[in-house]
Amino acid sequence: MFQLRQLKIFIAAVETLSFTQAAKRVHLSQPSVTEQVRALEETVGQPLFIRQNNRLQLTPAGEKLAVRARELLALADDTFREVRDNAADPAGTIRVAAPQTLCTSILLPQLLHFAATHPDAQVAVQERNSQATAQAVLNGTADLGLVHGWPASDANLHVEVITRDMPVVVFSLGHPLGLSSDVVTQDALAAFPLIVTMEGCRYREYLEALLQEAPARPRIRGVADSVPALMQMVSAGLGVSILPRMAMNPAGTMPDLSGAVTRSSETASGLSGGVTKPAETPPRVEWRPLATRSGEGLPICLLTPPRQPASHVAAFIQRIRLAATPSDEPMPAVHVQHRAGRVAIAK
Repeated sequence: MFQLRQLKIFIAAVETLSFTQAAKRVHLSQPSVTEQVRALEETVGQPLFIRQNNRLQLTPAGEKLAVRARELLALADDTFREVRDNAADPAGTIRVAAPQTLCTSILLPQLLHFAATHPDAQVAVQERNSQATAQAVLNGTADLGLVHGWPASDANLHVEVITRDMPVVVFSLGHPLGLSSDVVTQDALAAFPLIVTMEGCRYREYLEALLQEAPARPRIRGVADSVPALMQMVSAGLGVSILPRMAMNPAGTMPDLSGAVTRSSETASGLSGGVTKPAETPPRVEWRPLATRSGEGLPICLLTPPRQPASHVAAFIQRIRLAATPSDEPMPAVHVQHRAGRVAIAK
């Protein structure tokens, strides 16, 4: 019979389609990962992967096992946490997943506050793209996730819009757009070339949706594979870009997402491996809000599994909801007591 450890290694290989990358994820050597997968194949009596040019492809048997393996791992994790979790002892591990921007702007600041008031709690941050974030919640490797935009529909995923991120136009210092009004119109934007993220990126999808409203489509001059690279290109004057407001937010603060007009000049910074480090030559850019016909921003969604979370996870989820609630909207009544490690929440 196979072991949970083997299933975790197998799922890592499924999600990365690489034994080398799977080894990095599970902190083992590549030969050890290969050996465990082969042992699993011998146990089930079927090949699970097709190996081609250092890349993996799931066989039909591998696809079936991947579904069941995720269910078994999630069940084992739930069982462990239910046994460990005690109402009188809310300490435990909070596992969160989100893309880089939302990690920096929302999750990390709130986790730091939470850890300060819950010194026995452990936190684990997974920086993932939107699709991998949803998958981490689905397979039980994350207790909650945050994504820009709507994830693919899944009955095993609870999706809640906690706020909306408004679009802004980003340009280099001294750019003509910075000398005009406080809001950039789509007519004004059409005169300048665009720098965009790669196809398939949630920001690119957002930009394409906004451009459908534009009377004239701006020319795309450059494509960047990351927001920091995009910022460098914009800073160098190669073009302008459209991003959600959250992407311009410095680490450690929660921006005003109400759509209020704001003038700002900021230094963009990035997050790598859960630690924010200033670049040696940080890009200097400015931004202005972009006027849109719909007036709606990109939704920021909280993803949770349908099962009841552990008490310390529920307390953190509530903190995320409150942090994202605009000040002019009614908030649920929350009473938090920090006494002998106890957290009490009342709605």
